[in-house]
Amino acid sequence: MTAAWSCWARCRSASTPWSAPWCSRYLERLGHAVQVREGPHESMFPLLSDGAIDLMVAAWLPEGHAQYWARYGGEACEVASLYDGARFFWAVPDYVPSDAVSTIADLASPPVLERMTRDIQAIGDGAAITTASKTALERYGLADSYRVLPGSSALWLETYRRLHARGDWFVFPTWTPQFLNSAGTLRELGDPLGVLGHGNRAVLVAPSIRFDALPARTRRALARVQLSLDDVNRMDWAVNVDGRSAREAARDWLDSNADLLARWLGGHEITID
Repeated sequence: MTAAWSCWARCRSASTPWSAPWCSRYLERLGHAVQVREGPHESMFPLLSDGAIDLMVAAWLPEGHAQYWARYGGEACEVASLYDGARFFWAVPDYVPSDAVSTIADLASPPVLERMTRDIQAIGDGAAITTASKTALERYGLADSYRVLPGSSALWLETYRRLHARGDWFVFPTWTPQFLNSAGTLRELGDPLGVLGHGNRAVLVAPSIRFDALPARTRRALARVQLSLDDVNRMDWAVNVDGRSAREAARDWLDSNADLLARWLGGHEITID
């Protein structure tokens, strides 16, 4: 079985690195040998329409990856909602006063312009948060004052850490779930125009023909999967903060949720190596 992992830039830190190992271990428990293909959205979504993979982790629907889904999802199906409530937003460090900056529109005020870093570091150029952030600059009349810089997820995270350590004012384009949401160092900005979108489901998707060809037990077990935002944040934290490998983080979650897994897998004994 071939599973595609849709990620950002070079698929490293802060880009849900646990998801491919988690899905792989779940499929291995169902008796499948798994080959994982990793890459940015613009490379992974075409594999879906080409029928070159069995599963893809994951499409944010209905808004986050709407353009990719409209273009490449015509012959695909939704297998399971891995988690609900995924969304994009802009944030500022928690030390930026809320009476100075509470919404994206406030970034245009002269006192804020005097303090705020004008470069907004994003992730890969084809990532939805990056394209939405560029749109936000236009819609809020900020394009002459700020610029969105595409880059790797590693650069995105390094920029956050460097600017935060210096106490700089800066805009951070981000999303939930991911580990920084558990750190308590960011404050979300209001988006009164709704440019960055609303809630999404992170959906496990598959080419319909290939999914229908999978064993019935596998199809049923995949359809039962349901994580929480807290589950995702914990696994992401384990990798990016605790220094666990993605495979270790996936194994730890599986080990601590054996009863839930038994129900998903149809009551069979769970063996995690």
